[in-house]
Amino acid sequence: MKNRRFVATPFPGIFKVQNLDEKTGRWVEPSRGKKFRARRYIKRIGGGLKEVKRFFETIAEAKAFRNGTSVEKELAKTIRPTSRMTFGELVEHWKKDWLPNKDLSTQIRYTSYLKHFAFLMNMAVDEIEPTQIDKWIAHVKRPEYLNACHSTRCSYDHEFSVLRVILNFYSSRFNRNYRLPFIKDHQEMLKVKNKPTIKKDLTVDQLKAFIASLRKICWGTKWEAIYYLALMQYGVYSRVQEAAALSYEDFDLARNVVQVNKKVQWLRARGFENRIMPGAKTNGGKVLTPIPELALQIFKEWVMRSGIRSGLLFQLDGKIITYRQIEKRYTDALKAAGLPFRATHILRHAALTEAYESCKDLLTVQKLAGQRDLRSTTRYAKVRDQQVAETQRKMDEKLVSVWRK
Repeated sequence: MKNRRFVATPFPGIFKVQNLDEKTGRWVEPSRGKKFRARRYIKRIGGGLKEVKRFFETIAEAKAFRNGTSVEKELAKTIRPTSRMTFGELVEHWKKDWLPNKDLSTQIRYTSYLKHFAFLMNMAVDEIEPTQIDKWIAHVKRPEYLNACHSTRCSYDHEFSVLRVILNFYSSRFNRNYRLPFIKDHQEMLKVKNKPTIKKDLTVDQLKAFIASLRKICWGTKWEAIYYLALMQYGVYSRVQEAAALSYEDFDLARNVVQVNKKVQWLRARGFENRIMPGAKTNGGKVLTPIPELALQIFKEWVMRSGIRSGLLFQLDGKIITYRQIEKRYTDALKAAGLPFRATHILRHAALTEAYESCKDLLTVQKLAGQRDLRSTTRYAKVRDQQVAETQRKMDEKLVSVWRK
């Protein structure tokens, strides 16, 4: 048929048949006739394989043809074994068997999301279908629920990802025939409100304004360590948790090398202390040689001012600086400088964007960033407004000269 097309099903080698409805312009399942197409390979008499295709009315017939079995056998396979395990019981299994294998900070974060699943706790897992997920999303998006939990929330993306992990755990451990109840529409439904999009970038002039504001806030107080930490974060192109974990011993001035291979694990739950962990956020870290000049000057000035000659480079009263302490000073400085940003990660973005603008070489920027995947590095290949303006100026000169001729 001219308008026929085939859509893949969860079963390899089997496709749904769809026809174009000329009135609506949509592809729809045929109301009559064959609804599935299956293919299989059979051996030729002279050797080799031959592809054979057939059309069928039911998925069981299509599967029987593809597998070379009877329709009765395929129908028996589709009868889904049921379990009366509730979602709450599943969560307890998941917390016992799956969650302990994750990093401690991940365990704390994932556990904090479980309170949002109270709506599902007493449901049998096998009965959780897309309609139940719809109802759960509607439940957690109610104004009174949001006001009681987190009135500034923009989305339930993180909770949804954990829900997917838990139900995947059920499918792999308890019922292989269980099909996850998520549909494409759910991703859009998770939004509570549109999150303002602010580009993560600081030009050199904006960086100077931020640093000047941060100096006013921190200078002459115990927060001076945060001022130098911010400069160092920019100087070694690092995440804030990596800059906060730098030690005196990471700087080898004789060999002109700095190692960025640790991170602070800020555990915000009660009863846990912040600690230094090996490796960067996504890998083992990086080595910069020679030491970037800004980082070298900041290091020398800070060790002279602080008197630190070993151990953690940036500290308060001998302890690791907390994320909240850093975030507050960064946010206050950005606000004082009149910059519409609120984040600690912005300095890494700004430094790597500036590096790309200087060299136009993604591989070099990848090395400075300490990233394994070049696709992650491409986010720093931004086009700034002044670059567009300069390109347009050059084009104007050429085009005007052509027009005048």
